[in-house]
Amino acid sequence: MNISLKKWFFIAVGIIILLFLYVERAILTPFVAAAIFAYLFNPIVNFISKKSRLPRGFGIALIYSILLLIVIVLSVALSRRIALESIDITKVTNTILESARVQAKTLPDWIKPIVLDLLIALKKSKFVTIIQSPSSFLVANQTISRVISFFIFLFSGFYFLKDGESFVNRLLAFVPHKYRVDVDILLNKINAVLSGYLRGQVLLIFIMSLVQFIALSIIGVKFALTIAIFSGFAEIVPVIGPLTAGAVATIVVLVTGGANFGLSPIQAALIVAGMYFVFRQLEDYLLIPHIMEQITKLPPFFIFFAVIAGGHLAGLLGLILAVPVAAIIRLLLEFSLDRVSNKKIS
Repeated sequence: MNISLKKWFFIAVGIIILLFLYVERAILTPFVAAAIFAYLFNPIVNFISKKSRLPRGFGIALIYSILLLIVIVLSVALSRRIALESIDITKVTNTILESARVQAKTLPDWIKPIVLDLLIALKKSKFVTIIQSPSSFLVANQTISRVISFFIFLFSGFYFLKDGESFVNRLLAFVPHKYRVDVDILLNKINAVLSGYLRGQVLLIFIMSLVQFIALSIIGVKFALTIAIFSGFAEIVPVIGPLTAGAVATIVVLVTGGANFGLSPIQAALIVAGMYFVFRQLEDYLLIPHIMEQITKLPPFFIFFAVIAGGHLAGLLGLILAVPVAAIIRLLLEFSLDRVSNKKIS
């Protein structure tokens, strides 16, 4: 097989693999989560292996044990409050839907059927059904699916941490020798961008969850812990996530009322909206430039476009992976242009 034919063969195989992954994107979530987990904890495993001079498997087992202990401690500490807030959310959801149904009956005849049909559709929707009255079959089916996904995640994460580097080295062996150095440099750049981005996102989630929980608790917002955790994880989706979290928090305060300092629901809602706006500005000027833009080197407009396109192509997974994928595409384009320029000069 000559060089040109071999090159086109690998391009065709790559396209087929990408098409397969896109078609089967629904099953990729535990594998993507495992890859992210490996990126985050690979430096720690490397440090443990070098210092202890023990096999990587020992370091991975130690990481798994520590994380399991942290999960158990957090579950014991937070599960009761989250469960109580979930029960309250169920009651509030029922109250809102019933109140909306009563109010809808007072609307003009030309719009009343539309609003009532919308409320009925909302009440029968999967999200509200799960909140209000999850059936045993639905809960059991979801539990089994999540358990399977969790074990896939654990196994894949262990494999990625243990053999990820050797797997990359084996792939490099298939690259023609004259391109191998260039591909190795490119992979190192991609690895630096992805690892920096993922660790920055974890730090951002932790900071925003903690700060928002403290602020919401001071104001006296109901479901402060649940809203703060949701707001923290919403940071995974750039631009859209924080806006959605702020809107949800404001609506919850407006509907549930109940705030400290004698604030009315409207006053509390305005304060929460202002608080999220201030936090967003602090993110944009203090955190984001160091966590996202400096790592990805993408302007805000391209980040926004990547998020919209990723969500359209692959749903939630696309929203989460949009920015790192866009950063990788930027690296590939820059690398290709540099090589073309160097060839012209030489």
